[in-house]
Amino acid sequence: MTQPLWETTYADLEAKSFGEASREILDLIPELPHRAKVLDLGCGDGRNAIPLARAGYNVTALDISEAGIRKLNILAKREGLAIDTGVTDMTTCDFPEEYDLIISHGCLHLVERNQWDRMIAQFKTHTTPSGFNVLTVFTDTIPIPHDLAPLCIGLFHEGELYERYSGWETILRKSYTFQDEHAGGIQHTHAANKLVVKNCRTR
Repeated sequence: MTQPLWETTYADLEAKSFGEASREILDLIPELPHRAKVLDLGCGDGRNAIPLARAGYNVTALDISEAGIRKLNILAKREGLAIDTGVTDMTTCDFPEEYDLIISHGCLHLVERNQWDRMIAQFKTHTTPSGFNVLTVFTDTIPIPHDLAPLCIGLFHEGELYERYSGWETILRKSYTFQDEHAGGIQHTHAANKLVVKNCRTR
C-alpha cells in the first residue's frame, strides 16, 4: 500500500497538512446549537476539529492515521481543548449516537465505491433533526494525479454525491477544480464536489 504523502506533514507539528479550516464549516458555527455534538470523520490533524472545539462544541475526531491523531492530540493540548479522538477505519466505524454535524472532508474517494452507500446511510441516520452533513469528494472529471491513483480508489462521477441526499435541504452545492501543494513541492490538480446539507427529518 502506498504511504499517503500527508503522513510527512503529520510528523511536523508546525506544518499545515491541508491548509486552514474549510470556510463552509466555519460558516456553520452560528447555526449549530450550544454544545453541539460534532463528528469529524477522516479528521487528519484537526484543521476543522480544532476550530470547532474552540467554538465550544463536543467534537469527536477520527482518522485511520495514527500520526494524524497524535498530532491532533498535541495541538489540542497546546490550546487546552478537549477533543475525543480515535484511530479508526471509517469503513467499519460504528456511530454510538446522533450528531448535530457530521463532516467527511476529502475521505470517501479513498475507499471502494461499494462502501459509500452504507457509510452515507450511517451519516444520515446518525444526524440529528435539523443537523448538517458536510462532504467533499474528488471526482473523475479530470484524471487523478498518478502518484495518488493507488489511494484514490473510489472517485465519484460528477454530481453523484448530490443524488445521495435527495430530501435534505441543500445549503451549498459546488463543483470545482483546485490546485494544492504538499510537502516537497508536490503539486496536484483535482476536480471536486462539495455538499453542505441540512436534515429535514423531525422526531
